[in-house]
Amino acid sequence: GPDDDPMLRSLRAESEAKGEARGRAKGRLESVRELLRTRGITLSEDFSASIPDGVPHGDVVAAALACDSERDFHARLQAHVRK
Repeated sequence: GPDDDPMLRSLRAESEAKGEARGRAKGRLESVRELLRTRGITLSEDFSASIPDGVPHGDVVAAALACDSERDFHARLQAHVRK
């Protein structure tokens, strides 16, 4: 069966890991989005598409807490990416 095939077992494990990572990333994005909304910051439709990859979640949260607009939030993230 599929569990006896090392290749299929490996592919399944890889797929499950990617799915879990996407789920965590989506949850983190939603928490940041809610944090900004709670602070009264208006968000555009493409808010989530413009967050750079690879920025640690703590830095994203710090930017969300310090910014005064969505534009400022993204500027703070871009400054982190350039470091």
